[in-house]
Amino acid sequence: MPRGVPGPVKKMVKKQLPNRTSFSKENPRPGPGRPKGSRNKFTEELKQAILDAVNNAHDEGLFGFVRDTAVETPTAALALLGRLIPVSMGGAVDLNLTVRHIDETD
Repeated sequence: MPRGVPGPVKKMVKKQLPNRTSFSKENPRPGPGRPKGSRNKFTEELKQAILDAVNNAHDEGLFGFVRDTAVETPTAALALLGRLIPVSMGGAVDLNLTVRHIDETD
């Protein structure tokens, strides 16, 4: 059929899927999961693998790699530095400003 001309309308039949949130013998209750406050093992292992790779990529280790990166691409070094500096500083700042106007004309 050409575009814009409606064709025969097919009746769509929804397939009934089992409810994934209900628990039954076929779908038992999941385990308790990771305990609150425990660290993600995959993330720790990935970070350690990255540090090991960078440490072995340079003769002087991690320090030499970061130093050479800072010299060759300062934008990357500044981005790394930005990750190390905290975004917001805690504490309160008390600013009391006193303005005194002295008229020295006679």
